[in-house]
Amino acid sequence: MIDNKLLEVLNNGDLAVLPTDTVYGIHADATNIESIKKIDEAKHSNKPHLILVSNIKMLEEYTSEIDELQRKLIDKYWPNTLTILFKKNDKISDELTKGSEYVGIRMPNNNFLLDLINKFGKPLISTSANITNEEVITDVSLLNEELENKMSYIYDAGTLENESSTLIKVENNKIIFLREGSLSKKIKEDFKDYL
Repeated sequence: MIDNKLLEVLNNGDLAVLPTDTVYGIHADATNIESIKKIDEAKHSNKPHLILVSNIKMLEEYTSEIDELQRKLIDKYWPNTLTILFKKNDKISDELTKGSEYVGIRMPNNNFLLDLINKFGKPLISTSANITNEEVITDVSLLNEELENKMSYIYDAGTLENESSTLIKVENNKIIFLREGSLSKKIKEDFKDYL
């Protein structure tokens, strides 16, 4: 059951700490530039953010192209801990990608988040709930106090598993691993012809 207060927080452009299928993350409206600035300030960061979608239609709405190999990877692995870089369209601000024409997108393997994104109707920024260069957290009791004070909503779902997400880019019909994660080995086995 999605809490109306949480939807209100996101609609207001504020920040929420929520469980994901990896670690606890800070989440906000990916289409709201003020939300992006709040996250950057809270995390002391100036890095691009990945976004979460709940379905393929939403993915298509915020990207300028999805090639055949990307579609094969989506069909095989999503929802999962796999982030794929896509060419963004103008619905994604340069503020979010820090000037890059690519945006990392993932469909999380987490029913709560999928329901939330469906109800919200837009993608969510998802970034680990820690200050840059500090440890990621798998329990909300470990949340940095300075960060906690900047959150408008915190959902405690107990201790999470900490599965690291895999980040890939598809270029010239090849898969390039930008960050190894829990799915890397499987992708290398299943798609060895594309490495």
